[in-house]
Amino acid sequence: MHASPVRRLAALAVAIPLVVGVAGCGDEEDKGKANAACPSDLSNTVSTQLPSDVPSPSGTAYKYSNQGKTQVWFFAVDGSADNLASLRDAYDTQLTGKGYKIEGTDQEEGAEAESEFSGPHDGTTNFKPLCTGKVDVRLKLTS
Repeated sequence: MHASPVRRLAALAVAIPLVVGVAGCGDEEDKGKANAACPSDLSNTVSTQLPSDVPSPSGTAYKYSNQGKTQVWFFAVDGSADNLASLRDAYDTQLTGKGYKIEGTDQEEGAEAESEFSGPHDGTTNFKPLCTGKVDVRLKLTS
């Protein structure tokens, strides 16, 4: 038994707003973290350091993971949801000072700011609210 075209359109009319609404939830969740208590693992110190030709964000590296050649560090830096783009821009300036090229940037006001870079290593950054007074910086190297 096949649904009529009218039923299909009605189902789409209901489904599209639901999908769009769910897709936007992450931004609100990230904004809410800006006033949350800081997690206890921020005092952790990772044993795997950044390569010497990659500048370190001005904060503490509290988590590290890798899968194959991809390496990811998480830093807790001082800041707030209001200055994510300026924190990203300041770090991008550090990267260009070390010979990296910024390939692109993007931001969602108060939720995240990102950049892509190439150079001695290719990678991305993502700045998001972490907790009161702290921003989470994910630094991913893919090469």
